Amino acid sequence: MKTFKQFLESKGITEDVFNAKSAEEMAALHKEYSESVSEEIKTAIANKASKEDVSELIKDAIAGITGYAKADEIKAIKDSLEEQGVELTKMKNKGGEGSTKSLSDEIIEKKEAILKVARGAAGEVEMKALTTRASVANSPAGFVLPDIGQLGVKERSLYNVLPKVTLGDGNHTGTVRYRDWDEATSVRAAAAVAEGAAFPESTAKFEWYTKPLRKIGDTLPVTEEFFEDEQQAAGELEMFLEVNVNTEIDDQLVNGDNTGQNLDGLVTTVPAYTAVNSGIASANLKDLAIKVRNTITRTRGSKYRPDMLVVSSSTMEDLVLAKDANNNYIFDETTGTVGGLMVVIDENMADNVIVVGDRRYARIYEKGGVNLSRGRVNNQFNEDEMTLKARKRMLLLIRTVDKTGFLKVADVDAALTTLAATPI
Repeated sequence: MKTFKQFLESKGITEDVFNAKSAEEMAALHKEYSESVSEEIKTAIANKASKEDVSELIKDAIAGITGYAKADEIKAIKDSLEEQGVELTKMKNKGGEGSTKSLSDEIIEKKEAILKVARGAAGEVEMKALTTRASVANSPAGFVLPDIGQLGVKERSLYNVLPKVTLGDGNHTGTVRYRDWDEATSVRAAAAVAEGAAFPESTAKFEWYTKPLRKIGDTLPVTEEFFEDEQQAAGELEMFLEVNVNTEIDDQLVNGDNTGQNLDGLVTTVPAYTAVNSGIASANLKDLAIKVRNTITRTRGSKYRPDMLVVSSSTMEDLVLAKDANNNYIFDETTGTVGGLMVVIDENMADNVIVVGDRRYARIYEKGGVNLSRGRVNNQFNEDEMTLKARKRMLLLIRTVDKTGFLKVADVDAALTTLAATPI
């Protein structure tokens, strides 16, 4: 503990300067020293100091101010510190008991002083409460937040931007049927014809295709009591299952391989882009996206207007963080597009892979919403349990004749290397 002399020195006040101060200034310094000592006593008590240790701190404080204050001032400081020591020790030992009087007793005792202050007189009245908050052990009181903290999942991206067709109940047998041109065997033979010569003959062929709805679902067993006693949490569990199903849908839309019950996902469905040597200096993702887009429209521009670039955030970062020779960022954050293509950041896309296409021709056919239901399996009825179930039927369809409106790059780094290479 600092002596009063050390306290003055910490404030840059010498003994001579102190002695030259007025009585009011000295009293103010005495009070400030007393308050600093009180804080040390509070800290000691908070650290479970014994009554003897607290008494020693008070003695040190009194000794530290001796010679710098009048006897009556020293006595006042001593009484104040001892009172604080006793009261604080009581609070520590008795769980926060700060006074032996109730608040109503305090008001009755000090009513005259309270009335004077209320009528405009100067001064203040100190009220000591009987019980502090710290004295209430294991209290259940508190402000209960009305919601439950949520788990994070990947953002829905591709699902949100693709057009959707809702299938109602009916006789469609859970199958989408369509007829397309058979592009591989159809031939456009039109040509200039000389007088008297035979006209060329084109070949036009069509083919029927079918695609079944796929089912994605999840289940979760719970007890009857859980639904009866934890209604809020029960509701959250149903939403948890719905999010689980939607999360799997989002992955299937991108990566489904059309085997078993998997969807025919975007990456599996669309044809691959083959890069050619183009001599593009410092080729980047924007150069590649434009090349892919132009490959689609070069021979089929009357039909397609590619408008989306599907990419993971990691692959997109390479372009977003790229700078030109003057240290300016290349990516246009104002429009958020790359070469006129809307950027669809989907974290289900593998890194170093992109898809460019006209999203009008990639459609989701679905039964509306995720269906939630409850039922009992095995011995659950006897065990007072039930199973929550969430299910969704859907498919992603890019018609056979429309697949030419999309191209994928399976290795972006390799394609960029090729684009930068000198044309042969």
